[in-house]
Amino acid sequence: MKKFLLLLLLTTLPAMAQELAVPVRLMANPKPATETFVGTDAFGWQYTIANNEFRKQKDGRVLKYKNVALGDIYRADLQNPLQIVLFYRKFNTVVLLDNQLNETLNINFSNLPNNQPELIVEATGLASQNRLWLYDVTTQQIGLYDTAKNTFRTVTPPFKDGLKFYQSDYNYFYWIDNTGTCYAVNLFGNVTPLGTVPEFKAAQLLDSANILISTAEGLFEYNLPQQSLKKVAVVEKTFGSFYYKDQILSIFTNDQIIQYKIKLP
Repeated sequence: MKKFLLLLLLTTLPAMAQELAVPVRLMANPKPATETFVGTDAFGWQYTIANNEFRKQKDGRVLKYKNVALGDIYRADLQNPLQIVLFYRKFNTVVLLDNQLNETLNINFSNLPNNQPELIVEATGLASQNRLWLYDVTTQQIGLYDTAKNTFRTVTPPFKDGLKFYQSDYNYFYWIDNTGTCYAVNLFGNVTPLGTVPEFKAAQLLDSANILISTAEGLFEYNLPQQSLKKVAVVEKTFGSFYYKDQILSIFTNDQIIQYKIKLP
């Protein structure tokens, strides 16, 4: 059986070397996963979405935010727990929340002030200095939206290969296009190709050289420059999603959350 699994992986990903598995230590199996889990923060809060309601919970305390008029929450950016970004893609709107989940800003990119042209937003995340990273479908460009001035400035040339995956921090916007190529762009518009990524179901960038990816064979740490895979030794064969932060790996299955202690780059 072990030889069969190894042969299957090598056949699926022939160009990549697989190293020994990354060891993990089981920490907790907290509770049934009745919600869609978004992630955790450094203070131990868990963030979930249930019935299209964004929730923040810890030690029995639950904070909630819901905006029925905006439809489904497409994505939540937890980079800064004091300034959470919720993206309602269907209504082309971003909502910013404070740490108590009070709404501090609501931006409808279809109805911008000062007669600015409409932006059709496909991706968004928090950037530095009161700005948001945006990918505008109309121009096929990534840019920065200033929430104080209500202005948008593109920082990349147009690209036509779309976004299969994206992630951002204050200074960089990262994306993997539909060809599997990973890029990074900084605040000044400098675009850097980081390498190619194999087929994946879900991903989380650890740094500019390493990314966690899930495939049909499990969870892997993938090194972009070396194009090498290292399997993460979790017990679960199948799972819905995962989230890594502060050396804690959370695996979300259909009915539970399982947490591991693991050290990654």
